[in-house]
Parts: sequence; C-alpha cells; structure tokens
Amino acid sequence: MLKINILTLFPNMFDGFLTESIIKRAIDQDKVKINIKNLRDYANNKHNQVDDTPYGGGAGMVLKCEPVFEAVEDLKKKNSKVILMTPQGKQFTQEMAKDLSKEKDLILICGHYEGFDERIESIVDEELSIGDYILTGGELPSMVITDSITRLIPGVIENESKENESFTDNLLDYPTYTKPREYRGMKVPDVLLSGDHKKIEEWRKEEQVKKTKEKRPDLIKNRVRKVIGKYSLMDDTANKKMININIDGAYKFKPKKYDVNKVMLVEPSFVNKIAKKNLQKKLDTLMKQVEIVLNDETDDEGGNYVFGEIDRMQGLIITLYAQYLEPEYLSLVMMKLDALKKEIAIKEVERIETVNYNKKGRSR
Repeated sequence: MLKINILTLFPNMFDGFLTESIIKRAIDQDKVKINIKNLRDYANNKHNQVDDTPYGGGAGMVLKCEPVFEAVEDLKKKNSKVILMTPQGKQFTQEMAKDLSKEKDLILICGHYEGFDERIESIVDEELSIGDYILTGGELPSMVITDSITRLIPGVIENESKENESFTDNLLDYPTYTKPREYRGMKVPDVLLSGDHKKIEEWRKEEQVKKTKEKRPDLIKNRVRKVIGKYSLMDDTANKKMININIDGAYKFKPKKYDVNKVMLVEPSFVNKIAKKNLQKKLDTLMKQVEIVLNDETDDEGGNYVFGEIDRMQGLIITLYAQYLEPEYLSLVMMKLDALKKEIAIKEVERIETVNYNKKGRSR
C-alpha cells in the first residue's frame, strides 16, 4: 500500500479532497493511505510560528527550515521519497505519475508565503511544479499530484481505462460519444456504430494523432527520440501503438543507409529540408535523361519516354510535394519542367524534319 504524507499549513483544505470520488474509494479499499500533517505541530515556539522575514530584506514571509526538517525527520523511513511543491521544480508529467505510483512512501511538502528557506532543499529528493504559473501555496499542486498518482495504483480503476487515457504514448485521448446518435445536427461517426472492432480501434488511433496534432502538437514533437545516423527519430518503444498510423501532414520516407522501415517527420522546417532534398534528387536524375535525349540525334523513342517522365514528375509535385514545399519554389520547378517539355518537343520536330529531309535526298 502506498503511503502519502502531506505537510501543509492549511490541513482543512484537504477535507473534501479526501472524502470524494476515486481518492475516497482508494482509501476505503486500503490501496493508499493519505496523512495530512500540520506543519505548525512541528514549530519550536509557543506561537507555533513557521515563517519569518527574509534576511537581506524583501516583501513577504519565508517558510522556516526548522519545522520542515523536524517534520520530515519524524515521518521519513528508509524507502521514503521527499518531494517539494515549488514553481522552480520539474514540470509534472504522466510519466512521473506512473513512476511515483510505484513508490511505497511519499512525503509532499507544500510551500507557502513568499517561498521557503533555501536549506530545505538539502532534505528534498525532488522538486515538482504543475505548471508555469503562481499559486497561493503548494496545497493544490499536492492534491493534483496525489490524485494523478492514486488513480494509477493497481486496482483503483480498471486497467482498460488507464490504457486509453490522454498522454498515454504522449497522445491525447480519442473522441468519445454516447446517446443520442444525433444532436442538433451533430452525428456520431458511422464507424462507431459499425460493430467492426478492428475498424473502430484503427479510427481511434488515427483520431488520437489527429487531435494531438491539432490541439497539442508539442506532444508529438517532444516524444522520446533517438538518433539513427543523421536522422532524429521517434523512439519505437514509445511508438508501438502508432506503427500503422498515418500522421496527416507528416513527410514519410525510408532511409536507404539505415535499418528503418519508415520515418515520419513532423517538424515543418526539417520536413521542408528533407522533402526539397529528395525532390532535387529526382529532378537531377530526370535532367540526366533529358540531356541524353537532347544530345542524341538518332534516338526516336527517348523523347516520348522522357516527355512522359516529366509529366509524371509534375503529377508527383502536385499530389505529394505541394503540401510540404513553398508554392514559389514549386512554381519555378514546374515552369522549368514545362520549358524542358517545349525544348524536347522542338527537338523532336527538328529530328523528324531532318529524318524526312534525308529520306527525300536519298530518294532522288
């Protein structure tokens, strides 16, 4: 059973938190034990004072180190982990929640006033923040973290619910619907009514990626990455549930030098760079074919072949590269390809006229 001790100056703030919803159920089922400890009980003066003015001057009061040290030393065991709620801490994430849910004993210290005596950091294992904004104290962050941890303890909620939640694999949750099927012109997607569980699962995975790209693109860009050669790739261990998902707008290709099936790029500047590089390779190959045709007076089939290759290249630009590269750049490429087609057509006419002239000369 996980034990959480919360050190606070305002224990009454936790009354509703501990007696409602999943937290209450987890406590009743002995999945977690949450103790709210009043820091004033550890004060060493008759007025139970836990704060004082800062050395060097400044506004507000500072949380004293003595009561915090006394409280931690009273509660700490060999397997305890001491966490300080502070804006300067690491930003709390779902991965951190998973790790902390596996601990046996946690001590959460709620900061307050204008800050805390810097010496308190010496007895802390980790500093956490729930976001880049200022709150009155650490009570609300401690509730957030406790709630996030508790619901991950085995048996508190169903495993299926945890697997499909937002931030699993760094993705937001898929859209969900219930009755009625249609409300004010808004219909439930047909796939959810189909009964085809495979299609439903595929749709949900695709919608997770789509929603994440639209609402929180930073989650995709900040996925755990590793380097293979010169490419920065999404880590396969974090990406297993996305292997067959088509990320709209991502540029897909297969590196030739590395043992990778497919790379999906999502960073716009890098997509632009790689797409332009790959297109240029195709254009260079095409230009070599064009040069051969333009310099060969005897080839009567090469012109038609290369003409067709240019048409295919222009089609590829419209269907694929137009979504990744600048319109101005692609417009210049298309104009150049049109000019090559005209040059090949003129060359073909000249070749035919030359052949016909030679035939007439021989016939005389």
